[in-house]
Amino acid sequence: MESAKSELSQTLQDITHAKLRELSRKQEIFLGHKATTLQTVQALDSTIEKLAALSNGLKTCFGIPVVNGRMIRGHTGNHERLEITLANIDRFLKQAQYDPTISPSIIHRWQQSLLNNLEMQTLKYEFATLFGQLTMEWLSTKKGPPPDDDVSMSEEPEQIPGAEKLESRRQWEDAVFTPLELDTDDIELLLSELFQNPSKDGKDIRVAFKQLRRKVQVFEESLTYSRLFSARTLRWTISGLMTSDLLTEEKRTVLKDFLNNTIILDELSDVLNMRMTTLDAWSWGTEVPIEQRRQLNGTYNIYMHEDLIQAIFLQYLGVKWSVFLKRAFTEFRNASGVWKSPRSNIPKIDKSRREFFLGYRSPEQSVQTTREKIYQKGYFVSQLLDSEEQDRSLDQGEEEADFAQFATIQAPPRQMAVSQPYGRKRTKQTAQRSTTVLLNKKRCRPRGVANFFEEEVGVDEDEDSDGDGDTDNGREVFNPKNPMDAKQNLLHLLSTDILIKTQLEGELTCFRSKYESLNPNLSHATIHAVLGFFGVSEKWLGFFQRFLKAPLKFIDEPHAEPRHRQRGTPGAHVLSDVFGESILFCLDFMINQKTEGQLLWRVHDDFWFWSSNHQTCVTAWNAIQRFNKTMGISLDPLKPVRWGMLYLNPDSGRFEIDQQMVDSHVEELNRQLKDQARSVFGWIQAWNSYATTFFTSNFGKPANCFGRQHVDMMLATHERIQRIVFSLDAEGGKSDLSVIQFLRDIICQRFNITSVPDGYFFLPIELGGLELSSPFIHLVGLRDSLIEDPTTLLDKFLEDERDTYASAKVRYEERLNSNQHAAIRNQGFYPEDAHTFMSFEEYIRYRELLGYGFTGELQEVYEKLLQRPEQQDIECDPNGAVFRELNQLSGHQNLRGIKSDWRAMDSYWKWVAELYGQEIIDRFGGFNIVDPGLLPIGM
Repeated sequence: MESAKSELSQTLQDITHAKLRELSRKQEIFLGHKATTLQTVQALDSTIEKLAALSNGLKTCFGIPVVNGRMIRGHTGNHERLEITLANIDRFLKQAQYDPTISPSIIHRWQQSLLNNLEMQTLKYEFATLFGQLTMEWLSTKKGPPPDDDVSMSEEPEQIPGAEKLESRRQWEDAVFTPLELDTDDIELLLSELFQNPSKDGKDIRVAFKQLRRKVQVFEESLTYSRLFSARTLRWTISGLMTSDLLTEEKRTVLKDFLNNTIILDELSDVLNMRMTTLDAWSWGTEVPIEQRRQLNGTYNIYMHEDLIQAIFLQYLGVKWSVFLKRAFTEFRNASGVWKSPRSNIPKIDKSRREFFLGYRSPEQSVQTTREKIYQKGYFVSQLLDSEEQDRSLDQGEEEADFAQFATIQAPPRQMAVSQPYGRKRTKQTAQRSTTVLLNKKRCRPRGVANFFEEEVGVDEDEDSDGDGDTDNGREVFNPKNPMDAKQNLLHLLSTDILIKTQLEGELTCFRSKYESLNPNLSHATIHAVLGFFGVSEKWLGFFQRFLKAPLKFIDEPHAEPRHRQRGTPGAHVLSDVFGESILFCLDFMINQKTEGQLLWRVHDDFWFWSSNHQTCVTAWNAIQRFNKTMGISLDPLKPVRWGMLYLNPDSGRFEIDQQMVDSHVEELNRQLKDQARSVFGWIQAWNSYATTFFTSNFGKPANCFGRQHVDMMLATHERIQRIVFSLDAEGGKSDLSVIQFLRDIICQRFNITSVPDGYFFLPIELGGLELSSPFIHLVGLRDSLIEDPTTLLDKFLEDERDTYASAKVRYEERLNSNQHAAIRNQGFYPEDAHTFMSFEEYIRYRELLGYGFTGELQEVYEKLLQRPEQQDIECDPNGAVFRELNQLSGHQNLRGIKSDWRAMDSYWKWVAELYGQEIIDRFGGFNIVDPGLLPIGM
């Protein structure tokens, strides 16, 4: 593998060297002609002769052919405008020989225009050479042997402290190679209570579950067809595999070649179809190499190095089972009488009274129906795939910060000045693996786990321990594109419910927890029991057991004997998601049944639950505890209600950035930047992934429920991060040094380029820039689209609700006085108190469960609070230089970011083009910092 990597690196360097040699040759020729031209012009006295000599010199410098004294146009490709200028000047010169009205100032202006073209081309060669030198610098850092620790999502592996890595590995080995013995009879009993013998009204559940088992049988039969694999199926299989974390870059390159070769795909299909017919004999072979990789967030994962054919085979089967079970579980959930909803608990008499007094049936669309649609679309067994082609890949650096790496800090989270102060000391919390926070309208105060469980369940006090871009359409909450996005949306869902429930119902109780290393710790007996209960045959259960019990050997222990996995599932495999989601699907259903239709908001092993009814949270927690004990899984000892670098402040009821956690990751950022210091490109890649994407992702995506204050907090934190990274003193004091000044100094020191424009750092690679990413542009661009104070929406709703009630009361009393009996339209229903309109308390009783049919009702407010802001595009003068020079890019191929069509650019690049465009145009004559074809951009 390393030899292949070295060969690839050497090939890239050879290509780059060839381009640089050609670039150097052209630059030398150009500079020679330039010097000759300037010397010739300097020796002349007449301004007209100077201009003529300069014009002829530029034709030579730029390689414009001249035949019989006439310029031949259209042969330079990139200098069409210069050709027009030179052609015009030649004709103007003829006029100037005779016409006394052609003043010296006009001639001087023409001369200066030509000199500017010379200087711009000189600068382009200079920056083309710089780009090549930066590329060679980057490639040279790839030639040496990689450090021991392969860092995921980082271009260059990094050295890290060994003790932390060894401890993580020890814990993994202790879990994976030690079997977990469980009483599967208890699992059977729990599942039977859920699906076969529910306490009441269980017929619908039993029928739906019987259909589920039958679908499993039919699906298995479909996998016995003789030609499951074909070029078409392999294309989506390989595409999905390439987006996973399972493969090295070299193996991804090989798979790309597979995709473009139909002959290889056909041959591979034959091999895999034969392997499918002997599924009973499938095995991993004698051993599977594994390695430990460090993630961007500081945690470690173990990855398997299986051969490509094996990986493709398992990817296909994993995707097929995943798509099937997602569909089967969804059909079970949608079956009549199976999945509970709080809306079904509304008494029929209450519905009849509303229809009688209001004169219409309440609309079905409500806060609860919207909430359930969001859950069903984005959170119901969300790790299972909707289709074979579904892509849930993450952007580089889009990774969740791990609080466990930071949990040893006991002090309360530090806040920026823009946040509300943290007003109360946290209460003690038990060793239970969750935090429950009670928020109320009068004062959002913390209610620690100790209070919650000692009151409601009973917990031994001895267990106590001290606790402490890119334009959005606004509706991403209905369709999260990947798990990271789903978790971001969870913050919006909870924050929205906090605003609504504390304002309208007085309080809200919530808890959040996460399973402790679910993949490595999952019992094989649990997987076998659950899948068997769902009707999976012995044939497939046997295959799954062989898949789980892989013979593993670390690649850094070549002489060790392979050890068979005894617990847990392989990381990055779709089949692992199938096993985990099948088990936790049972938990989702259990919570739904026990809490009369409440939702467990879960993204794989991470779940949240909240309710305005405190006892409902107790019921849910008790159900989770029983489920965990039965299935042999446990929860992480997470303390605060938090996600990423945000924590829920119980005093303010808002998610706020934990500045101490930010500080710890700034240290990690500094370490990664130091590791990439040998290469400017490597440094920028680390900066973009960590300083921009990683931090921004973990600050939470802006939404109306957060208000404008949250964006201001993000901006202030990004400013503080850069101040710390580039400050000249240990305290992070103010400094004039910024990220571009830092890079400018590095370039000056290494390559002796003293004048680098700001825009050079931010323009795309394709235009010759360095593509440094700014976290500020996206945030500033959407800031003004946010509702400044989200509580104003609820204030307006309460006013509208009162007005609507008053109008409904007037309409009813008018009907009553005119003897228009509503009973006629209500099939004879006539309440005893028909002479008096329903009370306001009765009118608002089902605010969340029913629609009220007026503009600005609670369901509209709910959706408005969940909306993410849209970018407010920067404007561009269609008659200005920026717009004009963008149009000049129309002939360029494969442009990203900045393009010739202003409307085709996203908001970020529009901002960059307007902010830095004029500077770049003034220096280089357009957006091309260097001429296309001179750069090794593909490298």
